[in-house]
Amino acid sequence: MEKVIYLKMVQMERNHWWYKGRREFISKLIRPYLRPNLHILDAGCGAGGTMEYMARYGSVVGIDISEEMVEYCRKEGLSAYHGSVTKLPFANGLFDLVLCLDVLEHLPMDQIAVEELKRVIRPGGLLVISVPSFSWLWGRHDELNQHCRRYNFGELIKLVQLAGLSVERSTYFNFFLLPPIWLARKLGRLLPMGPGQTYLNFGTVRLNTLLYSILKLEAELLGKFNLPIGVSQVVLARKK
Repeated sequence: MEKVIYLKMVQMERNHWWYKGRREFISKLIRPYLRPNLHILDAGCGAGGTMEYMARYGSVVGIDISEEMVEYCRKEGLSAYHGSVTKLPFANGLFDLVLCLDVLEHLPMDQIAVEELKRVIRPGGLLVISVPSFSWLWGRHDELNQHCRRYNFGELIKLVQLAGLSVERSTYFNFFLLPPIWLARKLGRLLPMGPGQTYLNFGTVRLNTLLYSILKLEAELLGKFNLPIGVSQVVLARKK
């Protein structure tokens, strides 16, 4: 990932509509499965926004491939390690819950990463994975973020099942904003975009609040049914 993108992530992770909305969505997804005082791993923790949010459910440890992100997390008082999700520096069965949010798409060997994530989960523990969906949504944003792929129907579920995990729930995320995001991606192929530019820009405060409200609504709908399509896919799986 370009360094300028990392700098934007530090600025955005705690207040940007997409990051805030994703945290609400993941929280709603896992809540029925939680017990008190969980030991949680955020694999690909970035600037630590999700770690801070998940602390309400137990103790949280993070790991990231970026030394800059790990250093930033530590300065914020978070427990973060430098390393790769394909070779985690943790004992077998250490965590009750592992989050791997928008990480696998960066890895050439995503299956190895899922196997390694499974290794550090206790029997009966949970893994939550989110990835960008649908190759037809591919755009300059993916290239700037050095994505290897977007995941089409069934691909993420197959990946999880090949690792021997049981899928508890699979849903999409960012359903209502799919049409405008699709249009932005298509237009983005025609328009020049300089270093560090990304579709994660805040826009105005009002727009940021509006878009967050839309994703928060999606999180509430998740309590009733799975979303059939969206910009991202989320899978909740259990280690047998």
